[in-house]
Amino acid sequence: MQEIEKILVFNYFEEEIRVALLENYKLSEIFFEDLEADKNSGKIFIGRIENEVPSLEAFFVNIGMKKNGFLRYKDVLGMPHLYKRGDMVIVQVRKDGNARKGPQLSMQINLPGKNIVYMPYGESSIGVSRKISSSSERERLRNIAEDLIYDKEGVIFRTNCSGIEQEMLEEELKELRKKWHKIAIIFKNANKPELILSEEDFVGYILRERVDNNVKRIVVDEVNLYNKIREILEEFEGSQIVELCKKDSFTYMNIYNQMEDLFSKKIELNSGGVITIDKAEALTIIDVDSASNIKGKNVEETSIKTNSEAAVEIMRNIRLRNISGIIIIDFIDMNKKENKIKILNIINEEVKKDKARITVVGFTQLGLLEMTRKRTSSSIDGMVFNPCPICHGTGRVASPSIIFNRMMKDIEDSLNDLKEYEIKQVLVNIYHNLSGYVTPEIRKKINEKTGVEVKFEFNWNDPNSYNIRFKKE
Repeated sequence: MQEIEKILVFNYFEEEIRVALLENYKLSEIFFEDLEADKNSGKIFIGRIENEVPSLEAFFVNIGMKKNGFLRYKDVLGMPHLYKRGDMVIVQVRKDGNARKGPQLSMQINLPGKNIVYMPYGESSIGVSRKISSSSERERLRNIAEDLIYDKEGVIFRTNCSGIEQEMLEEELKELRKKWHKIAIIFKNANKPELILSEEDFVGYILRERVDNNVKRIVVDEVNLYNKIREILEEFEGSQIVELCKKDSFTYMNIYNQMEDLFSKKIELNSGGVITIDKAEALTIIDVDSASNIKGKNVEETSIKTNSEAAVEIMRNIRLRNISGIIIIDFIDMNKKENKIKILNIINEEVKKDKARITVVGFTQLGLLEMTRKRTSSSIDGMVFNPCPICHGTGRVASPSIIFNRMMKDIEDSLNDLKEYEIKQVLVNIYHNLSGYVTPEIRKKINEKTGVEVKFEFNWNDPNSYNIRFKKE
């Protein structure tokens, strides 16, 4: 795998910190401080079991949020029958909730550090990051773990810990144990649901989670933030060059221009091909089209060239947009088996760059590439945008003719119901796109048909509805 040059760019704008990760100068991830603050994934709460739903094999747990959390039987400690309504429990958010449901919880607590993840209830399990490929290094880390962890504890070695000496790992483990001890004391004295541990600092979180040996340079455009980063890196013993930029760092590193495509449905490839991304509730469909790309001796060569470029760009956008769930990619048809294998190899190489857990299932019988990406928090567009209150996320509104006919029926039905009141005038507020339907000729016919004066005002802000008022005089 070719080594990637990473640059971490910190931008301070109107008291908000924004961070971009560049890989070979291309935007691969972006973080906004105010949006990250709304995430609950990884936070630890004291919760109270509100009720049990055996049909779902889960408990609903009050953690002090608007919606109760969802705690599956398989994520509790011990046997589910040991718990009852009213019990206080320590839980950690595994997945953020959404508009319909609360967060997914677990009693299997993970405390992340720079190099290791400590699991106080890990049952002596030892994990090593899949991105540490050296078998000798993996074996070394497992041997270290056997020397360090107590019974019932567990530990996961992160990618950053490759080559780190045992003494440093032992010191980090001690600090994480102390943090857990403080949590246990708070829980012992607790009598109500509450948050007891969250990520203390946005900047520290980004540095811990995104700085690795490939990050050679950190660009910052605010002096206090620059000093803070240097202090944190000294604790991490980082060797990265921290550069204080005299102008807006996102402008300096050409990030604003790259952000323009962040929410675009279509992405143009350098070859002339086009990628289209369509999202549903738990499924994302990505289509690859050769479009204006006509390079290649034949159709198969054009297809593999476009698909190869598209595979890299798709995986970058999946990370950048934080797309999760089931992902189906419709590449341009390839007849040769070796070309499909080539695309799979590209995808698998790109997967190594992703912090999230991805399972590449492979090509289906229909020639679609299927994969899943674990969701821990909302996609970036889910955090930035709210569902449209008019179309409710469908992206469609009813045609003017349908609304007009429905409106006329409502007027006639209401007038029949209100005969005894001798209605003299009807006032209708409608959306401006119906102005072409309510011509002077149509108004005259409506007045003759209903026997009352019907007045229209085109000031209603919802194209799917209207407002009707009736006057006696």
